[in-house]
Amino acid sequence: MKSVNGKFLVSVALAGVLWSGAAWAQSSFGGSGETPRAVPGGPELSDRGVAVTPPKVDLDEIGRDLDLDPEKLKQSFGSVTRSRGGEEKREGPSEDVLRSLDGAFNPNADPAFAESGDRQVFGDDDRVQVTDSANYPFRVFGLLQAETKGGFSNCSATLIGPRTLLTAAHCLYDHEEGWYDNFVFAPGLLSMDNAPFGVWEYETATIFEGYITNYQGYYGSVVPWDIAVVVLQQPIGDYLGWLGYGHDPQLGDFHANIIGYPGDKPAGTMWRANCDVSRQAVQEQYFQYHCDTYAGTSGGAVYKYDPQTQERTILGVNVAESPNANTAVRLNQTYFNWVKSLAK
Repeated sequence: MKSVNGKFLVSVALAGVLWSGAAWAQSSFGGSGETPRAVPGGPELSDRGVAVTPPKVDLDEIGRDLDLDPEKLKQSFGSVTRSRGGEEKREGPSEDVLRSLDGAFNPNADPAFAESGDRQVFGDDDRVQVTDSANYPFRVFGLLQAETKGGFSNCSATLIGPRTLLTAAHCLYDHEEGWYDNFVFAPGLLSMDNAPFGVWEYETATIFEGYITNYQGYYGSVVPWDIAVVVLQQPIGDYLGWLGYGHDPQLGDFHANIIGYPGDKPAGTMWRANCDVSRQAVQEQYFQYHCDTYAGTSGGAVYKYDPQTQERTILGVNVAESPNANTAVRLNQTYFNWVKSLAK
């Protein structure tokens, strides 16, 4: 595996976001050990689902500026929520989010993003298939499927609470098509005909206001807001457990783990990858790595494992590719506060 070094290809807005001390959500093994199932006649996965490809960017658009004044930039951290019934609700940023942003942004920074390559595997393909998801933590990772105007799309998502999933905004919303719909989650999915823990429907899906309003025709303009929270109708995490999430102002030189559903593998199969992340690859709102991923792994949690405490903590969400590295939106204090305010 290669290590990330040299000039980074990602530059995002708000490079000066302030950090407080580390704050961690507790990991949970949770539940009674029972195996929840979807009710008879409940939702099913479509075998026509297509892996969501990380958005691509034209190199000649990289130099364009984000023309956001401080107040507009703050409002971009408000929330837009879609319910299963199709209603859309907008809320301004919470007090916790505003406190973490106050006086700490650079409105002139351009969040330009490198042009995507077709493949996100570097050197030898080191991914390993997960063939048994009965045990923690594999059962908390799952396939998130959405209904689009042209069919179905597949992404990855992770349980972070009894009813809450963490994923990427581009798995829920398309800037040309608008909201996707009818999101369903299959935890521990092993193939399209083997969902050992059932398929579960969503209640609400929430993204940042900025992911919609700051779009300037290219993905780089919204990279900093490419994170999302989905709330399910049923508390399946009470049976399966969930992964902790947190922010660490001293993040660097850690071993990253990613589990998801890459589109270059048999449909619905779970694969894991891991790699080292150097301190030089960690920025305020993102970090880069050479963990092998592929379209469909979008939305997958990037987490670290502490062998001493046996705790697993999500530090970012896999969102984008480039010829030189893969990229995660980092859970900084602002995003941590936002996710915590939505988790159920």
